[in-house]
Amino acid sequence: MSKYLKSLFSLKRLQLLVVYASIFLLSGFVGNIWMTRNQQTGQIPDISAINLQGQPVNLGVNHLKENPLLIYFFADWCPICKAQHSVISAIDEDYDVLGIAMQSGDIDNVGKYVADQNIGFSVINDENGNISRSFGVNGVPAAFIVDKTGDLKYSTRGYATEAGLRSRLWLADSH
Repeated sequence: MSKYLKSLFSLKRLQLLVVYASIFLLSGFVGNIWMTRNQQTGQIPDISAINLQGQPVNLGVNHLKENPLLIYFFADWCPICKAQHSVISAIDEDYDVLGIAMQSGDIDNVGKYVADQNIGFSVINDENGNISRSFGVNGVPAAFIVDKTGDLKYSTRGYATEAGLRSRLWLADSH
């Protein structure tokens, strides 16, 4: 086979690879829009709760800091959440993170799970699901990025990469 034909086949393979990669990325984007369609948008809901350490946590426009906030919903019964915890923990080193354990049992059960999973960020136990419902969360893991004005800028459901979450936090911080 001539060099010309070999390069032609290589070019076709590259074009197919680009097409397949584009379809994959587009389907992920559309899938995320579909999965988050009922999640809260606009201003952050005004919520007061106590974290697992017994400290008050207030969410709402009047309680925001200068940095964006990542609110991470998870559950002890969620296998994907176990993989997501390390990503969220890495992000917690640079950004404010609040975990919300959605319908995972009483405070003792959630405390044991958090310790077993080596979760270091602040966690609220949402035993009855009221906080989750106020955010429109109907599946976990779910993450919300809140900017310093209290706007819910981005939300995801399902596993999210560290790069994807960090880029959204950076975008929320730069506005």
